[in-house]
Amino acid sequence: MRAAVYHGGERGIAIEQIADPHAEPGELLIEVGFCGVCGSDVAMTSGSPFDYPAGRCFGHEYSGTVVEIGAGVSGWRLGDRVACRPKTACGACDLCREGHLLLCPGGAHLSKGFAQFVAVPVEAAVRLPQSLSLADGALVEPMACGLRAFRAAAMRAGDRVLVLGAGSLALSSIWWARRLGAAKVVVAARSDHRRDICHDFGADAFVSLSDDDPQAIAAALGGAPHVVAECVGKEGMIAKAVEQVRPGGTILSLGMCMAPEPILPIGLTFKEARLIFPLGYSEAEFEQTARAFDEAGFKPEQMVSDVFPLAAIGDVIARLRAGAALRKVHIDPRIAA
Repeated sequence: MRAAVYHGGERGIAIEQIADPHAEPGELLIEVGFCGVCGSDVAMTSGSPFDYPAGRCFGHEYSGTVVEIGAGVSGWRLGDRVACRPKTACGACDLCREGHLLLCPGGAHLSKGFAQFVAVPVEAAVRLPQSLSLADGALVEPMACGLRAFRAAAMRAGDRVLVLGAGSLALSSIWWARRLGAAKVVVAARSDHRRDICHDFGADAFVSLSDDDPQAIAAALGGAPHVVAECVGKEGMIAKAVEQVRPGGTILSLGMCMAPEPILPIGLTFKEARLIFPLGYSEAEFEQTARAFDEAGFKPEQMVSDVFPLAAIGDVIARLRAGAALRKVHIDPRIAA
């Protein structure tokens, strides 16, 4: 089968023919329908110290169709449509018991979605409700991150929320903040071409990051924000969040900045604010996200602006790294190159 492999250095990302996977006992073989390009895919193929290991397949936001069922698996049929979690966990360690699925040192890494097929343990597959498309299914993973983040923030109904940025995690933050009862949600971003989609996901107002003084945002929110979700991941954005958050408020660092971030700790102290770094979701939160889409009649695939074939993945990531004005991008390995 064809798969994207990251080699690092000058070789970068290559589309290669690798051995076809098969469903081993306890596994499902998934034909990948869509795999989303995450900001972490862009950052972790850039030559940074946090890059994926050389020679590794990657892609963690994927959905697909069951095409083979391994021995010992019951309750599944060929043709079932699924969203797949990119990692399993041992289920027995302290981190698992606390719900930190992605931090478990055991389990298997299943971030192989930029490929035609992926074999996954049955516990990593979540059957999609009939109302959801495969494109919707590939968005369960990034959208589940927002649920985890706002639970960590202990956001209360009636809170005011500021979202910095307008990418996928920002849209997840907007949607979950609204669903969990935020009184007002305001987005501050430079990407004006994403203004409409932010409103579609539940934002009350969209302001330019160049006009983001605390008074302007407080006026749009009706007061300083109780929760600030930093979803940009660039230097200076956490400091901006500290400036904006109300005393006693919470800052969610979701942008995964990979550069040193200058923070003046006393700014947090004088506000008695919390700074939290959420990662991922629990198994229950992943499944809850898929159910919430169905219950709300919500079609997250509206955030997708472009779909490309697998052969284009290297070029797509290069364009995103250069700041191309794209929204969420999906790779469809079924499209002929």
